Amino acid sequence: ASLHRRIAQLKESNCQTAIEDIMYMLILYKFSEIRVPLVPKLTSCIYNGKLEIWPSKDWELESIYSCDVLELIKEHSNAVISLRVNSALTDNLETTEIGKHHLSKVYTASILYGYFLKSASLRHQLECSLAEHHGSITKQLRHYISGFDPKILQRCAKPRSREAKNLLEKQSLALFGPKENEENLVTSISSLKRLLLEAVAFGTFLWDTEEYVDGAFKLMENENAEEEENSSV
Repeated sequence: ASLHRRIAQLKESNCQTAIEDIMYMLILYKFSEIRVPLVPKLTSCIYNGKLEIWPSKDWELESIYSCDVLELIKEHSNAVISLRVNSALTDNLETTEIGKHHLSKVYTASILYGYFLKSASLRHQLECSLAEHHGSITKQLRHYISGFDPKILQRCAKPRSREAKNLLEKQSLALFGPKENEENLVTSISSLKRLLLEAVAFGTFLWDTEEYVDGAFKLMENENAEEEENSSV
């Protein structure tokens, strides 16, 4: 009985890995549609002791959003890298120092932010359609999100499936390496912005892919979503 149970566990694990591979390929395809290659492992992007990510691809990474969503993403990016909303080009060329582990956490949080915005914006579109049908006044996305209670925030901000959660973790690990690496990185504001925009787009595409694949394969529920939400607050 224990052997049969182990075989069943292996089959389930192999199936989950295969589904995650399919999801990752779909995400890569979505990036290829906007002609944006994913940033490789950061150690391969260091030149003369400085992390440089070129080209920036800002326009391509911003092109997939509506104006309301893009406004929130720009605010997120500016808040993270402490830039003014209307920054000059020279600001983007300035260098800064940031801990690799801290940058990894920011990257992961930005993926989750992209995932959240995709989920929230679709809910907003649905409610706007219903409001128009009943002749009600619709809210801007920003005001709509500000009215979320903690339960709705949790539902929108955390991956629904274990496969999506695993992909998020694997993407961060592939880019930054083990968490115990505490080295500091010298990089430009432009490179930081590139990483943040990629992360938000990854979260957006992760939501799309999860929704699409779940229609063909029953994805495994992310049972720890509530605990993760509580620990991240």
